[in-house]
Amino acid sequence: MIEILQNYWLQLLIGGFPHTPLGGLALTLILAVSGLVLAMPVGLLMAVPLRSRFRPVKALAELVVFYIRSVPLLLHVLWVYFLMPAIIGVSFPPAITMLITLVLFNGAYISKIVVAGIDALPRGQTEAALSLGFGRVQTMRHIVLPQALRNMLPSLVSQLSLLIKETALGAAIGATEAMQTFLDLADNLPGQAIQVYALLALAYFALCYPLLLVGRRLERRGSRAAKIATEPAS
Repeated sequence: MIEILQNYWLQLLIGGFPHTPLGGLALTLILAVSGLVLAMPVGLLMAVPLRSRFRPVKALAELVVFYIRSVPLLLHVLWVYFLMPAIIGVSFPPAITMLITLVLFNGAYISKIVVAGIDALPRGQTEAALSLGFGRVQTMRHIVLPQALRNMLPSLVSQLSLLIKETALGAAIGATEAMQTFLDLADNLPGQAIQVYALLALAYFALCYPLLLVGRRLERRGSRAAKIATEPAS
């Protein structure tokens, strides 16, 4: 295993770059981080109709989010990969196709995180801001969302961990992320395939486990802050 790392670490890290598009673990991280960053505004936009006072709008938004979340991500990947060129007449590289899918798919999950983060705040926050003359948009932007973000952080960290693992499905459409890079190496080293797969598992563990620890730490910190806030003043 150590010998494989010594001989192929650069290939596992960046794939065949610069002779081929960037791949390997670097592409996995880029897809995951970019997917989370771009999915956040998508999730915010999806959360607006989810909190709508108009029941038909809210019901339609719930249906769309439920559909996105209930269909396997791989099917979404295939839909985007095969349908987008047919609809708009433009085909994208596999990595870009994967990024678009991750943004839409995780945007649906983040919309629920946003709604939960907002609903966890005391209603008095909004009422106080409105009574001071703030508009609803100003209240949401300056009062509600900054506080809700603290509630959402543990879930967003967990979502990043999920994104890292979801990028593995890019191998189904030819994206040379970590999964595909390790599989290609295993094909080239059939006698050491088990060691290559073990390295792949360790790579995902090394990327995701620290995020798990960070998420737990943020949850504990949030719980302590909430407990202190609800304790009566002496």
